[in-house]
Amino acid sequence: MATWGVPETVSRQVLTFTEIKSVEPGRWKFALEATFLAAVSLTVISLVLSPSLAIIGLTGAFLATIARSRPWRERLIILSTMYVGYLASVTLGALTGSRPWLLTIVLVLISLVVVLAYNALVNEQPGPMFLIMGAAIASYLPTVHVPVHTVIEINALGTGSACAVSLLIQIARRDTTVHDAVDDAQQAVHAYTETVPDQGDPAERGLLRDRAYAAVFRASTVLEAAVGSKPRSRRWSRDNLRLRQLHADLVRRISLAGLHAAPVAADKMEGQRYLGSPSFAYLLRWGLSQRSLPWLAARRLAAAVLLTCAVSYGLHLGHPYWAVLTTALIITVGADRLSLTHRALHRLAGTLAGVLVFFALHALHVSGVLLLGVALLLVFLMQMVVVRNYALGGIFITPMALLISTADNPYQPVGHIAGLRILDTAVGAASSLIVIWVSSRGTPVILVRRQYRRALRALERVLVMLADGEQSTPAGFEARRDLSFEQLQCAQVLQIAQVDLPLTLGSWGELEAALNKLSYTVLAACWTVNPPATLHADAMAARLQRILSKLPPVSRTLVDAHELAKDLHDVLRIGMARDRAASADTVSG
Repeated sequence: MATWGVPETVSRQVLTFTEIKSVEPGRWKFALEATFLAAVSLTVISLVLSPSLAIIGLTGAFLATIARSRPWRERLIILSTMYVGYLASVTLGALTGSRPWLLTIVLVLISLVVVLAYNALVNEQPGPMFLIMGAAIASYLPTVHVPVHTVIEINALGTGSACAVSLLIQIARRDTTVHDAVDDAQQAVHAYTETVPDQGDPAERGLLRDRAYAAVFRASTVLEAAVGSKPRSRRWSRDNLRLRQLHADLVRRISLAGLHAAPVAADKMEGQRYLGSPSFAYLLRWGLSQRSLPWLAARRLAAAVLLTCAVSYGLHLGHPYWAVLTTALIITVGADRLSLTHRALHRLAGTLAGVLVFFALHALHVSGVLLLGVALLLVFLMQMVVVRNYALGGIFITPMALLISTADNPYQPVGHIAGLRILDTAVGAASSLIVIWVSSRGTPVILVRRQYRRALRALERVLVMLADGEQSTPAGFEARRDLSFEQLQCAQVLQIAQVDLPLTLGSWGELEAALNKLSYTVLAACWTVNPPATLHADAMAARLQRILSKLPPVSRTLVDAHELAKDLHDVLRIGMARDRAASADTVSG
């Protein structure tokens, strides 16, 4: 259906592009904290080096906003690693900025390694973009007479002070990340447990169940990351007990709906510690696969940076730092192609408007401490509006970045600067769009097939251990944890892939629902008083192994999602059969 002669698909995308989104309550608090951290960075650099150089350290200060939902112990490791990586990226960029071929290789490698590692191991917004941005800006500054050692010193001081203060703030306010995660789990579990079995929309009940299990799993990973090796805090113990009780309520509700109301071993649940996130090695193996979402994001950005540098140098457009910065802002976000396209166009529109703001600042001849105050105001405004519409954020990102890049000579010819930056933005956005749409046409199918195969293998492992009575051994708990992780990844991958290929992958929603129901029923059965009497896990494992053996190798070729969903429903039906002989006959037949 068309609106005013415009096809519905086009009009929908236009509305999405211009949409002003609502933000979570308290966004101003985050914006204020980010501005305060930037102020700390600018102050330290001003005191140790010079106020005229302080603004160069602004990009590094944003590193302190990473992983804010993680407990301080885990966040200390993340920020420390990111800090070392940021300084290494800045150093490499500064040392190679005047050598086109070497700089191109360095920026491509940094993009590939940083995005792959971050998305595999951390995978949390705002992402690794600051490391690529830092390297790009650092590569430019020595070409305008800022010494390499000064660039490194500025970033070391500014980034380190902002990260340290961010951690101190988190510790000082008693780190509410665990409590908040358990509160989210409580809300999700209550929403599901308040439903009545066999009443209402089954799909809606299933969605509430999936959200509840996901929230409990996320809370469990936060809980374990917060405590260290030996839990001593009474507050942690209270949160742990509350989450275990919520988990038990969730299992009881699933048991009531699909396990003949089998009794739950609540005492056993309350006495068991959660395992937390999968191991470092497991996450690395998951992310390093060429068919994973982190690898897709990494190779997209590396290819876009390579193309951006090639165009900038090939057409003699000057130093490619701004174009690379644009590319990093667009592609480091793991999202579908349409969302990334909107982000590229938002970036271009925001740059055009942001250049006007820079014109105004240039005309006012703002300098010294007042310039730093203006920069902090831009940081606050950017943080307030960037989540509502990225183009609005670009209005404040652009002058801020221009102030950084012109720090050594703020009164260069403004028309020349603006023209180059608009052209660079167009090059970065165009390169990003080419890579997004040309290089990834069949990738969504591969991503989905690979991730669902991983989930099925994880489910098979749990069923085998359940059949052998090993579901409560250390290896059994690990298998159950890994299954929960793979289920969450299935939801994320399918959500992105279905936006890219809505017609091709539309039927996979049915498969997702079938796999979720089967997996969460099996996980719930592991917590019952007598799991072998609750599910016929041996027969289920045998049936699932036959299904897996018939699946073709992962490729761009689709499997029949409807038939596979029916097979998974059959696996659950076999497990629920009361007569073992009847179940065995079903498998053999």
